[in-house]
Amino acid sequence: MQDKRIDNRWGEHGSPLLPRSLCDAWADEPLPQWVAAELKLPPGSTWAAFGHSVWTSDDVKALTSRQRNFLLNVVQVRRSEIQAIKVFARPVPYWLDLKDLPFSTRTRNCLVTGNLLGERERLSGLTFGDLFKIWSMGVVSVLEFACLVETALEKSTAGRSEAEPTPTDDELLEIISEPWADRVGPADPRFSDLFPPLPQATLLEMIDALAGGPDTDALALSQLSETMPELRKRLEQITALPLETQLREFLRALSHFEGERLSAFVDRFGWGGKPPITLEEAGERLNITRERVRQLQEKVSARLAAISFPTFMPALDEAVRALAEASPLSADSAGALLKQRRISDIDFHPESVIAAAAACGRNPPIQLQTIKKKTIVAAAAIQDADVILRVAYRQAHASGASNVGEVVAEMTADKITVDEDAVRHVLREFSEVQFVEDDWFFHRPPNPERDRLRNVTRKMLSVASPIELGVIREGLRRVYRYRGHRGVKTWSLLVPPKSVLRAYYHAHPEFIVDDSETVKPIAPLDYRAELALNDTILVDVLRSSPACVLDRASFMTECIRRSMNVNTLNLYLTYSPVILHLDKDVWSLRGVRVDPAAVEAVREANALREREKRVLDHGWTPEGQLWLAARIPAAHDAAHLVVSVPGAIRHYLSRRQFDARDEDGVSHGLIRVNDEGASYGFPPFLRQRGADEGDILIAEFDLTKNVARLRLGDDELLEEMSPEV
Repeated sequence: MQDKRIDNRWGEHGSPLLPRSLCDAWADEPLPQWVAAELKLPPGSTWAAFGHSVWTSDDVKALTSRQRNFLLNVVQVRRSEIQAIKVFARPVPYWLDLKDLPFSTRTRNCLVTGNLLGERERLSGLTFGDLFKIWSMGVVSVLEFACLVETALEKSTAGRSEAEPTPTDDELLEIISEPWADRVGPADPRFSDLFPPLPQATLLEMIDALAGGPDTDALALSQLSETMPELRKRLEQITALPLETQLREFLRALSHFEGERLSAFVDRFGWGGKPPITLEEAGERLNITRERVRQLQEKVSARLAAISFPTFMPALDEAVRALAEASPLSADSAGALLKQRRISDIDFHPESVIAAAAACGRNPPIQLQTIKKKTIVAAAAIQDADVILRVAYRQAHASGASNVGEVVAEMTADKITVDEDAVRHVLREFSEVQFVEDDWFFHRPPNPERDRLRNVTRKMLSVASPIELGVIREGLRRVYRYRGHRGVKTWSLLVPPKSVLRAYYHAHPEFIVDDSETVKPIAPLDYRAELALNDTILVDVLRSSPACVLDRASFMTECIRRSMNVNTLNLYLTYSPVILHLDKDVWSLRGVRVDPAAVEAVREANALREREKRVLDHGWTPEGQLWLAARIPAAHDAAHLVVSVPGAIRHYLSRRQFDARDEDGVSHGLIRVNDEGASYGFPPFLRQRGADEGDILIAEFDLTKNVARLRLGDDELLEEMSPEV
C-alpha cells in the first residue's frame, strides 16, 4: 500500500479550504472581490476555487485571520442549507485509514465521539448534518475533517498503480461501500458456498486481504466478483422476509433441522416471537429427553459462536432500532409496534428480540425491566421508580394534586437524578394517579382523611354551599401558604390551578361541579362537625352579624369575648380557609353572598380612621433586598408574561440577570431585565407552581448574589410586604 500520510493542515497551503461537495454546491456564486484579491485568485472567481486549486500563488501560504473568519462565518450561517449535502462527493474507499490522518486533538476527539474512526462504512453516506450533530463538533472541525480526508484521497489515488484493472477497482469500491460487507462471510451457512475457503471472517476482510497487500490476487478477486450477483439476490430475498422468518431460516441453515425439530428449537431459542421455552417443554414436543435437547442445543450454539461478526439480519436491526426509539414502552405495546411497522407478521415479544440480537452478535441497546409486576422495554433501566411513585403519591395527597416538574424538583433536591420523561412514563404506566393537563395529576389516598384538599374543601362547603371554584382556590391558598408542608420536610404545598381543581372535584365522589363553575358537596355538611373549635367561633361570630360582615376591631372584640386567645385569633385570621378578607380590615365568610352596601359601609367607616398610605408595588425588605410585586393578569399567557420594573427602581435591575429560585431553593432558570426595565423568565416558575389569574407574583432580588426569590401570594401577602409610611 502507498504511504497515505499527509502533512497539510486545513487553512494552510496544499489543503483545500472547502470540500468538493460544497465547492460544487456553491460553484455559481462569485467570491467577494477582496477575498479573491487577497488569495491571488483570478477576478470573477467563484466558490469552486476554494478546492485544491485555491493556492494558485506561492506567495499565499495560509489563510489570514480575516480570511479564516470570513469562511467560517459563511459556513456557520449556511448550516441549515447544507444539512442534507453529503460530505464527500465520491465514495471513501476501505483502504483509507482515518486514524493516520493528522487531525487536531479537538477534531480527533469529535470523531471518536461520533465513532467515525471505527465505522468507515458510514463515511460515504455521511452528511454535514450528521457531523454537526456530533457533540462539540463545530465548523472548524467539520472543515478540517472533510478537507483532510479529501486531500488524503487525492494523494492515495495518485499513488495507486495504473496497472490495476479499473473495472475491478470500481467493482470492489462498490462492494465495500455496501452496509452488509462486514456482515456476510464464509462462516455464515447461508452464504458459505459463495466464498473461497479463506481464513478471513467477512467479505470486507477478504477484499482487504486480497487487494490490500503488495501482491494482489487478481484470480481470487475475479472469482469473488463473479459471486456478487448471487450474493445480492440472496440478500434481497432475506430482506423481504419478516423477522420471525429471517430467524427461522437462519436457524435452519445453521442446524440443518427441519419440521417439528426446527420449530421446537426456534421456540427454545426464543426466535419465534415468544419468550424461550424450557428444555423440558422442548423435549416433550420432540419426545426426547431434556439432556438430549441440551446436547443438540450446544451443537447449534457452537456453530453460532463460530460466526465472529454480527450476522446479516436487517429485520432484527430494524426491530431493535424501533424499540430503542420508542422506549420506554410496555412489552405488549412493543410487540404490537413491530407488527404495526411490518417488521414482523406477529406480535413479536421484546424478550425474543433481545435474545435473538444477543445470539446474532449484537449488543442490543434495550432491556426488559419489571416495575410493580409490569414489564417494560427501556433503552436504559429506569432508576428509582419506587422513589418516583412514593414522592408523587405524597405530593398528591398533601396538596390534592401535583405535577411532573414538582416530582423532579423534589427528587433533585434529594440528590436523585431523574428526568421528566422517566417520571412521566413511570406515573402513566405503573401508578394509579389520574393525569389531567400539562402534566398535572391527582391521586386519592386509601384513607380519605389523609387527603388535605378534600378535607379543606369540606370545611369551606360546610359553611357555605355552593362556592365558586376560584373562591375555593383562594381558601386553599390561605391554608397551604401558612400551615402546609408535605412529608417530613418543610417543602411548600402547591395550590393547583382552577382547571386542575375542576378535574379533581369532578372525579371525586363527595363533590359536584356544575356548569357555572361552582362546587357543592354530594350531601349536606354541618360546619360544627367539620371545623375545629376556633374555626367554629369565627363562623359563629360572623353569622351573628346581620350582614355577615365585620370590621377587624369588632371581629376581634367578639371572638375574644368568646374566650378566643388574641394570638390564636390573629393566626386563624391569617390561614383559616372559611374566612374571606374582603378588604383591608373587612371580613366575611368564604362563599357567603354579602350585601355590597354593607361592605361599603364598613369600608367607609374604616376609611374615616386616620391611617398612613401603603406602597403596593415595590419596596425593600428588612434584609436589604429589593422586592417587586405583580398581579397575574386575567387570561394570562404564562409563556409570554413580562413584568415591567417601576422607574424608581429600574436602575437597580436593568441590564442584569438573576438566578430564579422559589421558596424551597429550587432553580427555575434566569430572570433577565432589559434596558427598558422589562423583566422576562417567570413562566417556568409560574407553570410549576400552578399560577392562576389574579395571583400576585412576588420577586425579591438579592442584588449582591444575583438571585431572585419567587413566590405566589395574594393581597394579604402584599399588605404584609408593603411597609407603612
